[in-house]
Amino acid sequence: MKRSVLLIEDDVNINEQIVLLLHRAGYAVDFFFTAENGLKAAKERTYDLVLLDVMVPVMGGWELCRRLREHCNTPLIFITALDRPEEVVRGLSLGADDYLVKPFDMKVLLARIEANLRRRPVDEEEETYHFGENEITIDRPAHRVTIRGEIVDFTPREFSLLTTMAAYAGRVIPTNDLLAQAWGEGYRDTPENIKPYIHYLRKKIEEDPTNPQWINTVRGVGYRFGT
Repeated sequence: MKRSVLLIEDDVNINEQIVLLLHRAGYAVDFFFTAENGLKAAKERTYDLVLLDVMVPVMGGWELCRRLREHCNTPLIFITALDRPEEVVRGLSLGADDYLVKPFDMKVLLARIEANLRRRPVDEEEETYHFGENEITIDRPAHRVTIRGEIVDFTPREFSLLTTMAAYAGRVIPTNDLLAQAWGEGYRDTPENIKPYIHYLRKKIEEDPTNPQWINTVRGVGYRFGT
């Protein structure tokens, strides 16, 4: 069965280019020009990935992303001309898994899509991780994380990053290796992409994010998970 993509982009030219790109790559695509129509489609069927323009009418991409995250964890990539750091952070904070600034090369877009859809095989012997005295429990098959007795929601990209670090608990994993294993080889040489996600993970996991106990930075090298 073909992988399915929901595209919500109001620029007709860009819309057509992306649809052609995805069709040639073997994807099924439903495309819309308004946020409202895209939201309706997302509620009526399940997609493997969402491509979303921030400036799409009428409610806008920010609000649509928020509403999508209320009922699904489908990988979502913002495609937008908004390139300020605060805008990138806002998009990722709302639950987007990736953020691609226009103009971009279509080959780069396709690589990002494939990286977001790629899933690492689950090691049957390590499906669940426990840290501390049940302080942190990560259930990979159920996509569930329990922090100090409470279930905490994570986006697919956050969860992939967290489980990769958990697999190397107690050891330092270089940033580029962490990116490649968590999100795919296409991210190996993009260390700037990891910093916002480390920030989000610490906010969700750490009792004091400014003094992390679990997610530690090893400057100039990478990250270590565990005390």
